[in-house]
Amino acid sequence: MSQQWTDLQRYVIEEHFEDYVARRISRREMLKRVSYITGGVAASLAVLSALGCNVDQPRALATGAAGSPTATANPSSPQPNVPYATPPSSATTNPVTVKPDDARLRLAGPVGIPSADGKATLIGYEAYPAIPTGNGVLVMHENTGLTPHIQDVIRRVATAGFMGFGIDLLSRQGGAEKLGGSYSGALANTTVDQMNADLMTAVAYLQAKAGTAARPVKVGAVGFCFGGGTTWNVVIAGAPLAAAVPFYGPLPSDPSGLATTKTAVLAIYAEQDTRITASWPTAEAQLKKSGAPYATKVEPGVGHAFHNDTNGPTRYGPAQAQDAWVLTIEWFRKYLTS
Repeated sequence: MSQQWTDLQRYVIEEHFEDYVARRISRREMLKRVSYITGGVAASLAVLSALGCNVDQPRALATGAAGSPTATANPSSPQPNVPYATPPSSATTNPVTVKPDDARLRLAGPVGIPSADGKATLIGYEAYPAIPTGNGVLVMHENTGLTPHIQDVIRRVATAGFMGFGIDLLSRQGGAEKLGGSYSGALANTTVDQMNADLMTAVAYLQAKAGTAARPVKVGAVGFCFGGGTTWNVVIAGAPLAAAVPFYGPLPSDPSGLATTKTAVLAIYAEQDTRITASWPTAEAQLKKSGAPYATKVEPGVGHAFHNDTNGPTRYGPAQAQDAWVLTIEWFRKYLTS
């Protein structure tokens, strides 16, 4: 199993199974999505079985996983008393919590930037703060692409004084708008090296656009679900990041590059998301060797993807999302502006 399927493929397959367990998608739809990765239903059933995912008697990969049938709706949560935007007080179907013309922003909107190899235009979204710190934050999306929700998160970053920027990791294939329902399968079948190369281009773009000639720019990175995994990947690859915050990100099978990182890492996890949270001791063992600052926060009472306010009331945890986001911004303030 470990020789046939990559870390990315296994993670996305398990994500689809969890959506099936949570009754967010049907069995047929789950097999369809997994088949984009495996090439067919028979292969999908085989890999799901090898991963311990019983499609005939489904159960969550992690006890009490977010969105499970036994989950209870999250109550509204009062907004934290901070000057920057935070996740909303309750789940919403409207992905816009910070409008592009928000007074705390100077500019926000889509942008295309050339890839380092000159073979593609990377689909991006950027937001500039009205009162800049001179530093930037790269936002990495979930397995559904550069969605309106992720664009909103980029604008939230900018309300805190950092230039926010993100790219569609499948820009070379046309992005989420072109790929539609096959997006997550194509994402799983993309190489880490290719994604890292395009993310390095995004970091360079932030370095060029976020600061001034008077001082060097510091760049941070934050990612969610699949993007949490790509956050770990770019840190391991040695990206010039001063700080990084992976949200419930799957740790790659070889995390040894963390032992030499200079990036200050804050890892955010969900208590009920034991499949991902259980990987923290392995990450910590490597981070201890690096000498770089690190910390972790396990948010109680929630499961995977609790930060996404468009995921519905049984999955979104407003109080936990707000707490994690304030910790994230304060981490960036500490390691990007000092």
